[in-house]
Amino acid sequence: MSVPRSVIGALLSVCTVGFGITTGVLVKEVSSEASVVTTLFYRFLFSLPLLIGFGLLTRGRQFMQINQKKTLFFRVLFGFSGICFWFLSVRTMPLGQATALFQSSVIFVTLLSPLLLGERVGIYRWSAVLTGMIGVIVVTDPFSSDLTHYALFGVMAAMSGAVLAILLRRLGLGDAPASVAIWYNLMGFLAISCVLTLFPVNFVIYSGTILYQLIALGVVASFLQILLTSSYRYADAVVISSMRYLQMPLSGLVGYFMFAEIMTTTEITGAAIIIASCLVIVWRELVRGRAVRPSVAADS
Repeated sequence: MSVPRSVIGALLSVCTVGFGITTGVLVKEVSSEASVVTTLFYRFLFSLPLLIGFGLLTRGRQFMQINQKKTLFFRVLFGFSGICFWFLSVRTMPLGQATALFQSSVIFVTLLSPLLLGERVGIYRWSAVLTGMIGVIVVTDPFSSDLTHYALFGVMAAMSGAVLAILLRRLGLGDAPASVAIWYNLMGFLAISCVLTLFPVNFVIYSGTILYQLIALGVVASFLQILLTSSYRYADAVVISSMRYLQMPLSGLVGYFMFAEIMTTTEITGAAIIIASCLVIVWRELVRGRAVRPSVAADS
């Protein structure tokens, strides 16, 4: 008996959630030993072999072919800034809080889509965006004396992720995801290598447990990108988007049991608001996607 494609897509989505949480755990594990620059170097280095192999398997000799070079440049730029802010937020904030802020990128996507994509955003999605922004404010608690610049890392990661999502939409129309992933990681590796060449004091050759964790970070990152790319072949984007929000509460639980991190009631409330608003946005995307008449879609 064959497994339904939707079930395969859902399972792949669950796997991406697991690999996403694992990435956050590994970043926190190595944070006491390796700098952000060094962590990024190893992450890009050890993600390339699997991604290149996947590209060769799926595209053959054309595994490096890119048609939208200008869009790819901005994808690399915002992807690189996004991963830097994400690593910084995970290193300095509770895993659940950092994940909640990062996953709020869908709110910023909706906010930017009228400007960058020319999409019409209706009352339902605008309401969800405003509610989600309230959730972000609650999580970061900007009026608290305890607010530090660390919370801004999470917000900047979400904003970079939003622009990145829009760029990936455009790239997906004319370029293979595997090729885009290879170019992004290759450019990231070269950029970090240049930084380490100029500032060699930041580079450390590790051994033992820390080296295994850094290698695992690169391998997990490559599997995460491969599984995410593959999941879109089997399930609707709305299903995949919905599944990824499991990462927020699960990250909070992992942070509690592995790092004794305790999110405050305010942070949990803000995260819940973000999840709810994102799910409303995803639901409206599903409604728009299934609308038969243009007038129905315009009312979203």
